[in-house]
Amino acid sequence: MKNCHSPFFAVITVPLFVLCMQFFLSCASTKNEIGADISPVYITNTKKFYLLSPDNIEKSVDSLQLLTGSFGDSSFVLQAFLQADENGFFLSLLNDFGTGMGNLVYDGTKITFDSAVFPKSLKPEYIASDLQFAYYKPSAIKKSLSELNLDFTMTNEDGKEIRRIMNGTKCIEQISKSDGVVDIENFLRGYRYNLQEAAE
Repeated sequence: MKNCHSPFFAVITVPLFVLCMQFFLSCASTKNEIGADISPVYITNTKKFYLLSPDNIEKSVDSLQLLTGSFGDSSFVLQAFLQADENGFFLSLLNDFGTGMGNLVYDGTKITFDSAVFPKSLKPEYIASDLQFAYYKPSAIKKSLSELNLDFTMTNEDGKEIRRIMNGTKCIEQISKSDGVVDIENFLRGYRYNLQEAAE
């Protein structure tokens, strides 16, 4: 099995990260206006995952988070307010000055992402799928992925809950969860981001 760990990354400006994300997400297409159809997420280059219903959430989340991400050699840091429950989720991105950089809303029937900063090619379904892999019930994720002949495993290692999406013996994505911290790494697409709850 591929080693699912990598060193921490340095922080640079958001625009460079956005350009990288635009490149990797350009393989999918969707419309972001209200009522538009939700597009599938290509977990591999050929296998399409459709977002799960919000009632599959494992535990509600309502907190301010520090969002740190990387794509290749590029990195960014943002504040993120995440609210997720059985009705869907709302993710609001803010820079260090508290300026809004985008809002993602998913309610099970539509998904929207409005941002004056991020490019339109940044597909909200990809962000939403990672949140679902991290916060939704393992049984629901496993069932959906098994229909694509992909495995979903969950183990406890060094006090952390480790969720992995496997294509045979290849680890496509790993989600590591501990108290107030979620680390998501996609080895196929080469990106990673970390959500850490802000101290109260």
